[in-house]
Amino acid sequence: MHMYHDPETLSGYHFVKAEHFERMKMANANNPALYYQYAEQEYCHKALAHRYKGMAGWMH
Repeated sequence: MHMYHDPETLSGYHFVKAEHFERMKMANANNPALYYQYAEQEYCHKALAHRYKGMAGWMH
């Protein structure tokens, strides 16, 4: 996979990953260990998405 390293692309990538982990989290709502594991991944990707989105704003 070739990923461009501009902030907007990275922001979009991490938003998509956050959505994926949110779906995985909800699919495992009856399994606390997996639920919180996926919740942690969702949180990390959301944080990165917002960070890169902020960087993209500075570049325009």
